[in-house]
Amino acid sequence: MKNIAIITGASGGLGKEFISRLISEVDELWAIGRNVSKLEALKVENGSQGEKIKPLQMDLSDIKSYDILSSKLKAEGGTDGIEISWLINNAGAGRFGASKDFSIEELNTSIMCHCTAIASICNICIPYMKAGDHLINIASQSAFSPLPYVNLYAATKAFVFSYTRALSVELRKTGIVVTAVCPGWIKTPLLPDVLNDRKVHYPLITTADKVAAKALKDARRGKTLSIYKFSVRYICWLQRITSTRFSMKVWTSGIEKYLKN
Repeated sequence: MKNIAIITGASGGLGKEFISRLISEVDELWAIGRNVSKLEALKVENGSQGEKIKPLQMDLSDIKSYDILSSKLKAEGGTDGIEISWLINNAGAGRFGASKDFSIEELNTSIMCHCTAIASICNICIPYMKAGDHLINIASQSAFSPLPYVNLYAATKAFVFSYTRALSVELRKTGIVVTAVCPGWIKTPLLPDVLNDRKVHYPLITTADKVAAKALKDARRGKTLSIYKFSVRYICWLQRITSTRFSMKVWTSGIEKYLKN
């Protein structure tokens, strides 16, 4: 039986870090993303292990693309030929801005990538998983409070967090370990350095390698929640116990200066 890992958003910062840490543990690593050239480049970046990487071009904002993954799993022998030891739903993106400035297409893409895709891919892959296998969904610190000007992103990450925590209970008897990862700011090319001609300060920002290492360590320990840095865990706790109005006020006071014209 072939032992594989599946990672969405594989060509980006956090996705690439998961790949480098898991590739030696599996027979194949299926890397899902939209940009084929970036997915192919992962082979070179991972040296002698690179041939294990199997790129899967999928646009997760298009529900029809999920058939690509489902069909490939069946073609490889179905549940008799494949075991998914690691499933990591990492794909996603967002941007700062007032809700009125987002197009219907942008709204749909965010909801599809962060919500529909994660739930769909979980349902496709779980039948191929057994006791001791790991399912990781990337949520966010923003899942713990509504956040103006990243409104939709925070709302969809709240879905990811809630969905994943509930799924961990549903799958407990199967022995599949389900972990929600809720990082704070991660330094990646997706974060703009300048907004409204102001250099952006990201409190407690960290690097993707540290978040990935912590997530895998916590998953191996059977934890259902992974948050890198005590300071970020503390903020998440504060967001839970303070009033929503207060949390939004603090956030808005820090972000508005970057968005006003």
